[in-house]
Amino acid sequence: MAQDAWIVQLQMLLAHIPVKDIMINAVGSFVGGVALIWLAMSKHGVRFLRAKLARPNVRIERRRTPENIFTGIELGAPSRWVEQQLGVPNRIGDKWWGYRFSDSLVSLTFDSNDSIETIAVALIDHDTTFEFPSWHLCCPPLGKLTLKDLMEEEHLTLEYRESLRHQELVVSGREGPPGAWSYVAFGALSPHAPGQLLPSDFEWDSDRETLLSSSQDVKINWAAVSSTSYINVFPWDLGLTLRP
Repeated sequence: MAQDAWIVQLQMLLAHIPVKDIMINAVGSFVGGVALIWLAMSKHGVRFLRAKLARPNVRIERRRTPENIFTGIELGAPSRWVEQQLGVPNRIGDKWWGYRFSDSLVSLTFDSNDSIETIAVALIDHDTTFEFPSWHLCCPPLGKLTLKDLMEEEHLTLEYRESLRHQELVVSGREGPPGAWSYVAFGALSPHAPGQLLPSDFEWDSDRETLLSSSQDVKINWAAVSSTSYINVFPWDLGLTLRP
């Protein structure tokens, strides 16, 4: 009898407890908590999860070219010192390094002692200019330079070069004091697939070996200084990159 009385009292007690309301509140609290967690995760947490679970991406931030690239990096400088100044190159070949900056392409060649032999800079930004080291030249900086400015220099010669992939006008010559010569070259390079290289358009009559375009309209889009007399065509394919 005592056990039956205890059961009856328990039933009466449970009848006064709002079990349904408690369950509804519990479910609401759970859903609300999940919602708050989702809101917190949506900004920072999701980024964290993506960073941990997603495939990694290479983050490449291009720097601007040192404004004194032609004078800050001297001919004859060792390659180890050059890497300390410019960083690891984007491309490496046989005695050659290529750099992609945000405003230019830089091509460096080295001699048998791994010292700088040629410094060449090509433009990829319309607003960028570079002062060019010279003893005899009196012309605008690279970026504002035209073929007309160089044609007025008597100690420079004009040459037309072409291949299946490009055509180019190259103005070159010797610079510096007697006994300490260096060699310079300026190019109006027009590859068939220019990539990032700033355009330089002109018309050339191969039969008469004559420029048909006005020299004032032909923009110089690369320049080089070298310890060797022959400066090769700028490796314009350095500016070609694969896109997704």
